[in-house]
Formats: sequence, structure tokens, C-alpha cells
Amino acid sequence: MTYAASKKPCPPATQDIGTNLRNRQTAIQVANYGPPNPGLPNVRFWTRLGKMWGVDPREAQTMRCGNCAAFEVSPRMKECIAKGIGADGVDSYDFIEAGELGYCLAFKFKCAAARTCDAWVAGGPIRRERKP
Repeated sequence: MTYAASKKPCPPATQDIGTNLRNRQTAIQVANYGPPNPGLPNVRFWTRLGKMWGVDPREAQTMRCGNCAAFEVSPRMKECIAKGIGADGVDSYDFIEAGELGYCLAFKFKCAAARTCDAWVAGGPIRRERKP
């Protein structure tokens, strides 16, 4: 089912970059969304999270947005994200795949699977559209 067929509007942050950036900034300030570049070791970041959760930094590194219960990657949500990206001459799904993008239900923004935050919850991601 597409977002149009579901008759549910796409979340505003998937369609408006300003809204997305404000909500992402809130996640950074309130919940330590990061690390800034998940491809780097970020030892201080993971050590701090490990201490907060009472686990080894290596275990903290497994607690990512991509496996968080608030991370939605349903086909409908990916379609919303793709529609919002709407880059001319580029397949929006290339951006989604490259960043492993989904939608953070906790902070209401487009989120990268390789990152995490203090609000991480085990049990994700959400792969099917939620029932109204």
C-alpha cells in the first residue's frame, strides 16, 4: 500500500527539510543523537553511551537506530521519505539506501540506521505500517 492509498499523510519532517532539521537538532540536544560520522571509531561517544547504559562500549555500538523500536522503515514510510527528497534526476531511493534512512517516531525526523541516541529502545525496526 502506498502512502497515497493509505490516506494517511506523510509525517511533516519527511516532506519539509526545515522541520526535519529542527527535529533532528532536538534529538541531538535532548538525546545525544549521533555519532556525527558513524564511519569513524567515535570512542568517546560509545564509551559515554556504554557508561550510561551500564554496558561495554562494544555492546553500546550494537544499539543503533537501525534496531530501535522507534525506527520505522515500512514501505509507506520509505515512500514518504523518497517523496520528500524529490531530487531532480536522481532516484530518491538511492539516498534512502545509502544512508539506510528511516523515520524516528520518538523525535519525528528522518534518521540514519547507523546512528543512535539516549532514547534507544530494543526491538526494532518497525517494518510494517502501524495500524491507526
